[in-house]
Amino acid sequence: MYEHPYLAYTVTEYEQERIQQAAERRRFIAEHADQIVPRAAGPVRRAGQRMLRAITGARAATTDASALADRRAAAGCEPAAAR
Repeated sequence: MYEHPYLAYTVTEYEQERIQQAAERRRFIAEHADQIVPRAAGPVRRAGQRMLRAITGARAATTDASALADRRAAAGCEPAAAR
């Protein structure tokens, strides 16, 4: 199938421009690292942090076998039989 060389040239030119912009951005960030101020946590980051704390807290609690048994008893569920 015939492909016009202009398309390939345009795509290559665009990709090279994006690579140069990214390199310039990285250079600027490296040179001005002391001026970068982190943003405050937004709603998505706060929700993610809450979920992460809940997961890590749950994992820390399940390290003890008795803690796992206590959690099952408190939930009121009986373990299912293996098939």
